[in-house]
Amino acid sequence: MWQNLRLRAVLIAGVSLAVVAAIGIGAANASVGSGSSRWVTGTAATGDVTQTYLTTGTISRQNTAVASFTANGTVTKVLVSVGDTVHAGQALAAVDSRTLTLAVLEAETSVARAELSLYNAQHPASANSATSAKSSKTTNSSLVTVSLDLTALNAAVKRMSDATTAEASSCDPIMAWATAETSGTTTPADGGATTAATPEPVTPASASDTPTTDQVKACATARAELGAANTNLTTLMAAINTSAGSSAGGGSSATKKTTTSKAAIASARATLLQAQQNLASAQSDLDAAELTAPISGTVGAVSLSKGASASSGSITIVGKGEAQVSVELPLKTRSAVTVGTSATVTPAGSLTSLSATITAINALETSGTSGATPTYTTTISVDDPDGLLASGAKATVSIPVVARTGVVTVPVSALTPTGTGTGTVLVLAARASTPTLTQVKTGAIGGGRAEITEGLTAGQVVVLADSTAAIPANASRSRTTTKTSSGSSTSSSGSGSSSSAAPAPQPTASASR
Repeated sequence: MWQNLRLRAVLIAGVSLAVVAAIGIGAANASVGSGSSRWVTGTAATGDVTQTYLTTGTISRQNTAVASFTANGTVTKVLVSVGDTVHAGQALAAVDSRTLTLAVLEAETSVARAELSLYNAQHPASANSATSAKSSKTTNSSLVTVSLDLTALNAAVKRMSDATTAEASSCDPIMAWATAETSGTTTPADGGATTAATPEPVTPASASDTPTTDQVKACATARAELGAANTNLTTLMAAINTSAGSSAGGGSSATKKTTTSKAAIASARATLLQAQQNLASAQSDLDAAELTAPISGTVGAVSLSKGASASSGSITIVGKGEAQVSVELPLKTRSAVTVGTSATVTPAGSLTSLSATITAINALETSGTSGATPTYTTTISVDDPDGLLASGAKATVSIPVVARTGVVTVPVSALTPTGTGTGTVLVLAARASTPTLTQVKTGAIGGGRAEITEGLTAGQVVVLADSTAAIPANASRSRTTTKTSSGSSTSSSGSGSSSSAAPAPQPTASASR
């Protein structure tokens, strides 16, 4: 009898536990599947995003380096002497940048003109819209009446006048700077005494005020517009003269049909590409007008002097075990960085990151990489006093290429890319149970955040994951299960993507309620 009572108690306890477990499971399922608790969410917020370029390079150790100019010109200043301590990227000397700046100006002007030519080739009607003139012949054969489009003529004259004013305003200060004397003294040809020169005052650019990149570009744009305005006015006057000649000869004016020429567009594009390449080369030469230290160390020798040719000498730096990492940068990344740009280097297999600086970028594309995907050999110098970077080993290099401040951002897990600069996010409105698929435009991506340039505002709630979504069947084969300390498991899938519009489930993400 006592055994029957004990057995009955065990059975009752087991049934009670099963009922409690079933109720708990049912409540959990109801909680997951009901309302907004289904969605793991985040919030669009205003913040900063820095996008980096990651690559791998080969390490070398440098104890001595010789720095010399790659740009031609006259040395205007030498900033170091033998025995000085310098760090990688520090300015050592400089050449006169006037000729190099003018070369950039010419290249910028060519690019602006090529862009205008391409636009005119793609829109022939707009290029010819102001060049029409009407003509008619009177009954008296000795008189010819030509009807002029005074509105178009006045507009062309005004455009020419405005372009002339704008070009003078943008370019005259640069021209004055470029032609100013580099020295305050002159030596007479007869060998007489040196006298002080009194150059005309230059405003706003003086002999020591180097034009900025924006000022050079503004001048180039103004020069291109002046040329376009002159061409427009000349073409209009030619059309008027042709119309008068046709009327005198008894001819009739015919309306010309404008058509888009594929050959003209292709030629204009080729011209623009060549102009852009010339600009990149000129800008590279201008960047090389300042000689920087390739490594940190002590100045061991200086064979450059002020007033000498840039090719007449060099500066030798005796290093202290400086490490260098050589990487290949694609053209798009190459144009986003300059000598002196900061970087981070992490040795292979290490969690320690070292601060670094780009100290050299090859102006010529690496052999064998020409065409649509050229690369440029870039040297990154690292202070490595502990010898973490072994010569010949590999290291990961991180270079910031885009920085955005005060922009709308979302967690990257909320974004589903649909193309270059575009994507979709699921937006969950207040008290809504179902999110809305929203098209957005994107910018920089980095640090787990994505810049949203269009489509969202700060404060909107976005979906990071659907907690009820099943793991895709094609991903279950390659997932790896890792036991946690509490006995639960987390799964990470390998390659494969889901066709669902909602982001993939992320059980470890925290929800913002």
